[in-house]
Amino acid sequence: MSSMRNRQQTARILGWAGVLPFAAWTLVAWTGAPEWLVELLIGYGVLILAFMGGTLWVAALDKPQESEAPLVASIVLVLAALPAFLLPAISAALLLAVLFALHWTAESLWVRQAQPGWYRRMRMGITASVITLLILAVLIELGA
Repeated sequence: MSSMRNRQQTARILGWAGVLPFAAWTLVAWTGAPEWLVELLIGYGVLILAFMGGTLWVAALDKPQESEAPLVASIVLVLAALPAFLLPAISAALLLAVLFALHWTAESLWVRQAQPGWYRRMRMGITASVITLLILAVLIELGA
């Protein structure tokens, strides 16, 4: 097996494993959980959003002749996520869902074409799953 194939498999495993805490957040909304666990899950969401900002940086640094907007957008998205630490779980989940959608939009505008097809498909599935799980957590908390 080639090293590229191994790298893709590792990226897929890690990427999809990263969705599990968002699934846990939905489960916590349904079953109830200690406040510290909810706060931990909110922190995880903010950290993952910050981590994903790296995709915008890589693309922007790879193409110095193009706009610096991806660099700025990645920082603005992370700063916009900081209030999640102070918000109730419902509001934090909704905020993060919106910010993940905005990050996906920023990637689509500035970096999507430079990414390999397998990665684009994986990211679309992971991002859609994360947003869906966060919205589901909100709906469960609201009793919908």
